[in-house]
Amino acid sequence: NECMNVKKFADLYSNKYGSARESLPGKGVVVPEIMTDYCTDNVIVMEWITGSKLTSIGENRDGEGLTPDPDKKSNDLKERKENLALVEQALYITLSQLLEHGTMHADPHGGNLLKVRDTRKGDSVKHPKSTLAYLDFGLLATIPENVRDGLVCAVSQLVFAKDVEAVASLFGELDLMPQEILNDPCERAALTQALTKTMEEVLVYPEGEDILTPTNRASENTNIPTLKFDKLLDGLVRLVPRFKFQLPPYFINNARALGTLEGTARSLDPNFNAFALMYPYALNHILQNPTNSPVVAGTLQTMVRNSETGKIDREKIRRLLRDSALYTGYSKRRVLKDILKTKGGKDLAKEIVRQSASTYAARIKGLWQRRSGGVSNFLRL
Repeated sequence: NECMNVKKFADLYSNKYGSARESLPGKGVVVPEIMTDYCTDNVIVMEWITGSKLTSIGENRDGEGLTPDPDKKSNDLKERKENLALVEQALYITLSQLLEHGTMHADPHGGNLLKVRDTRKGDSVKHPKSTLAYLDFGLLATIPENVRDGLVCAVSQLVFAKDVEAVASLFGELDLMPQEILNDPCERAALTQALTKTMEEVLVYPEGEDILTPTNRASENTNIPTLKFDKLLDGLVRLVPRFKFQLPPYFINNARALGTLEGTARSLDPNFNAFALMYPYALNHILQNPTNSPVVAGTLQTMVRNSETGKIDREKIRRLLRDSALYTGYSKRRVLKDILKTKGGKDLAKEIVRQSASTYAARIKGLWQRRSGGVSNFLRL
C-alpha cells in the first residue's frame, strides 16, 4: 500500500517527473525512489534522503556544528528565512493536494519533511539551492472532487463575505452533514447560529473586527483572519450530537496536516498565517473554476451580486480583483485576463455588459422623457 502511495504522490509532485510540478513553487519536491527489487510483502526499501529538519537552525553548518561559526547570527537568520520559504512551499503543495488533485500526504510533521540540496541539472555546485523532500507515505488521503470544490467555496465565502450561512449550506458538499438537516429551515438557522459561535472562537481578526463586522467596505482590502486549526476540530466536534455532524477521516487528516505545517512555520515566524495562503488560492480557484463546478459557479455569483437587488455589484468585483492581485502578487490586469479566459469569466463579463447597457438605456430614456415633457409643455403654451 505504501509503495503505491509513493508512486501516486511522485507522479503528481516529484521534481523529476511529477505532472503538477511546473505549477508549484520550487518546481516540485524530492520523493524517494522505491527499490522494487528489494521489497517484499513485509519490507519496503527506498532511496536514502540526506537532509535536515525545517526547524533545525544552525545545526548542520560547518561539520555539524563542530567548527565555530563567526557569522552565526547572520547565517541563522538567513537559514530561518530559507526554511520558512520551504514550509510555505509545503503549504502550497498541501493546498494543491487538498484543493486541486485530491491526493494528499496526510502526515507532514517535522520528521517527514526535510530540507535537502537541489541536485537537478543547472544548479550551482558552489552554492546549491535547497529544496523540500517528503518522507513516510503510510497515510495518503483521497479527497472527492465535490469536497474540494466545497472547501474553496467555504474559504472564499468565509473570508470575502463573512457569510456563515453560505458556509453552512456547503456542509452537504463537504460530506459533513445529511442533506435533510440543511433542507430544514429551522435546523439550518440553528446550524448557522452554532457555526457563527464556532467561527468567533477559531478566527482571529485584526483589533476592532470580527466575523460579524460588515464587509461592504469597497475602498479597503479584505482582512484575512488567522485560523486556529487546533481549535477548529474541537469546535466542529461539538456540532456532532445536535446536527448529525460527521467528520470523514480525510477531513480530520487535512485539518491536522495544515495545523502541523502552520505550527512548523510559526516556530520560524510567530506571525505566520496559513489562512493568508489559503484565501488567494481558493479565490483564484473560484474565479477560474477549472472543474466547471456548478457549486463554484453559484458561489461566485453570490459573491459578486448585491444581496438586496440581485444585480452585479461592481464594487464587489473590484474588491475581488484587488484581493486576488494583492495576495497573489499578480497585477490586476493579469488576474482579469486569466479570468476572461474561463467560461465563467466570459459569462460574467457578458452579463456586466448587458447590465451596463440596460442601465445606460434607462438613463437615456429618462433624459429623453424629461426633454420631451419640456417640449410638450412649451407647445401647449
